[in-house]
Amino acid sequence: MKRALFIALVAAVSVIVASCASAPAKPAETPQPTPQVTAPETPAPEAELAKAKDLQQKADTYHLGDFDPDDYATATSSLKAGEDAYGKDNVASKKSLDQSIASFSTVIDKGGAGYLAKAKADADSSKKAADDLKASVAVKDDYGKAQDAYDKAGKEGAAGDLGAAGTDYASARDQFTAVAATAQQKKDRATRALDETDQAMTASEKNAEDAQNALQADGFAPAGAQ
Repeated sequence: MKRALFIALVAAVSVIVASCASAPAKPAETPQPTPQVTAPETPAPEAELAKAKDLQQKADTYHLGDFDPDDYATATSSLKAGEDAYGKDNVASKKSLDQSIASFSTVIDKGGAGYLAKAKADADSSKKAADDLKASVAVKDDYGKAQDAYDKAGKEGAAGDLGAAGTDYASARDQFTAVAATAQQKKDRATRALDETDQAMTASEKNAEDAQNALQADGFAPAGAQ
């Protein structure tokens, strides 16, 4: 009995030992690397670049830099800096382009006012020359067309349309100049005709006087004498 119990215990221990020996060892855990967080890439300021160039083109078309040279110089310098940094340092590029846009906008505001003032002044000078010659009466229809262009330019300028206002002020200027020239021609013709009439009357009076003198010299009584 004791021997059988001993054998059973030995067998049980053998099974347990064999079970432990055959179980695979649990591998050691490998530490996972900490993921690197990459900052999102700043997109290229494409819209800002396009807007800055559009404003530059508008300023150059009407020579607005002549009226505001300091802001124009800042705008062009900032645009170049923005282009140089474009695609390399987009943060710096956008900052420069934003400055360029702001400066070009100032140029257009200040320079636009100067541009329109000059265009209007040129038209006003031609209009005054026509008014001095009373062209609104002497050349009524053409004067009316010139005035229409002048008034239209004023409305376009008030609406901020530099291109249309500049074109119509120039048209009004040229039309007033032509009207003044036509009025001057009419005045010159009328003056010549009057001079010729005066000369004819003077010659007629002299002829009459000469005739009277000739009658007296011949012993005839002057006309109208008793």
